[in-house]
Amino acid sequence: MKRLVMLSGGLDSSVLLYKLKKQDGLEGLAAVYLDLGTPPTQKEWRAAEKVASRLGVAIYRNRVPHFELGDRLFSPPELAFPGRGSIQAGWTDPCTMTPITGSLAAKMGVEEVYLGAIKDDFASHPRLEAYLALVKKFLEFNQVQLKMPLSGLTKQEVVALGHELGVPLEETWSCVASGEAPCGACNPCIAREEAFALADAKALAR
Repeated sequence: MKRLVMLSGGLDSSVLLYKLKKQDGLEGLAAVYLDLGTPPTQKEWRAAEKVASRLGVAIYRNRVPHFELGDRLFSPPELAFPGRGSIQAGWTDPCTMTPITGSLAAKMGVEEVYLGAIKDDFASHPRLEAYLALVKKFLEFNQVQLKMPLSGLTKQEVVALGHELGVPLEETWSCVASGEAPCGACNPCIAREEAFALADAKALAR
């Protein structure tokens, strides 16, 4: 069976790949990184490539040109934090990535697509569950199953699971900015730091 994991280079998707490979022992795994041309793209791609390489999982980088067109038509958003200048930022979400990956999976003959959505995502975006239910039906029409094994876990629990599985958490990238180091002020950075602290894994926090 062919299985495709949506790997963004972030914490959740990296732990998901490790869980599927090391804990569940699934075969036929491959990973895909969607290159939307956003500012943190290179950081995300390097992180995703490292994680996949450690597990011996093939990873594909799939460019999505119409998102790059959007960047040319509209300036990327700027984030300004106290004590520092503005930074270029960009982010993706399951609403963007899942239908695109599902369509790609159908063309590749993939039977299962794995998304690293977690409990916190559904709590933060009340309509996400209903939206993904519709996407799931769309994928099933194309004989592709959408699976979300981490959907019942909080970010704290994901960090703990990653620590248990030996995921190189320090190599993952969660920040929406593209600096040499995470900004520490965007929502993903804050959620990440809080999760590490709650999971008692501060030594691994970036």
